[in-house]
Amino acid sequence: MVPFVFLVLYFIFKFICALVDEYIAASIEYIVDEYKMSDALAGVTLIALANGAGDVVTAIVASGSADGVAYNVGALFGAGLFVCTIVMTFTIVASRKKKGSEEYMPIIVDPNFIYRDIGFYLIATGFVIFCGIMGKITWWTSTIMLALYVAFIVVVYVQDSKKAAEGDKEAE
Repeated sequence: MVPFVFLVLYFIFKFICALVDEYIAASIEYIVDEYKMSDALAGVTLIALANGAGDVVTAIVASGSADGVAYNVGALFGAGLFVCTIVMTFTIVASRKKKGSEEYMPIIVDPNFIYRDIGFYLIATGFVIFCGIMGKITWWTSTIMLALYVAFIVVVYVQDSKKAAEGDKEAE
């Protein structure tokens, strides 16, 4: 059964990759070009929405059961861990060589962006733990989480604006 499971997983990932490449990525590229959004801002809004849509549906379905909240927290943090480890690893490995060449293309990321993302992730994780200790999610805890997300978007927008302004000054 194990080889069959790996084969099925392989085809599922290939199908999802083709689907994302053909439809979702093209749609997001169109929206980014149309509204002149930065890649980072598109990543924390449009891509997050596309990626999180399935999680929202799962959360709604699972909230009807007694262990639904525990399932949702585990699933969401598991998905975050998967993205931070497996997806990031494959992205780095795939970007190392240019197509048709042996030349390496390094991924260069501003350390401030890493600190920003990790900082917000830790704050959100701490707040989720706080809600778990409280044992309930109320309207004000939901509002705080939404405000944290809006603050994250604002910080990304401000950082992108500053980076674009610095790039314009260097170009002159």
